[in-house]
Amino acid sequence: MGHRKSSLNNAKVNKQDYSIRRLMESDLDAYFSIRLESLKNAPTNFMSSYEEEERTGTPFFEGILRHAGIDNLIFGAFIKDRLVGVIGLYQENQLKAKHKCNIWGMYVQSDCRQKGIGRALLREAIDHIKDRLKCLIANITVESNNISAIKLYESMGFKLWGNEPKAMCWNGQYFDEYHLSLLLQDIS
Repeated sequence: MGHRKSSLNNAKVNKQDYSIRRLMESDLDAYFSIRLESLKNAPTNFMSSYEEEERTGTPFFEGILRHAGIDNLIFGAFIKDRLVGVIGLYQENQLKAKHKCNIWGMYVQSDCRQKGIGRALLREAIDHIKDRLKCLIANITVESNNISAIKLYESMGFKLWGNEPKAMCWNGQYFDEYHLSLLLQDIS
């Protein structure tokens, strides 16, 4: 999969180009850094916690980046050499569920939001799922108060089909999780 380039027009990003590509093992340190940042800055947007992942370190993600096939990978958005956004995906591996793919771990650094990077990452994942994996369904979950993410997903065609009440408990407060799906045969 080649690099996609887009232009940004915003004072914080100074009209720099960004590119999206599949992350490799050499990106592990940058990925783990942005992963910890996401867990620290948006703790209710992810089921994992900063403390857990800081303690366990990089082996899980190193395995994904080292052994990634087309069916389990992470894409990254870069401004020059700076990793500013990420999105992961994996195809279900059970025979009866191979037509489905799950999107996970989407995050864009705060100074790069509202610039189209999140949309571009999601588009890259959807295109990969549809064109390379030939899946029929892309699934994603989102914390029910994450309105900007919900709006983005719905604008890309995802449909809300379920609500898991009290899916997460953080600092004594419960949060619901929405389940959304995109039927890929319905998009061109």
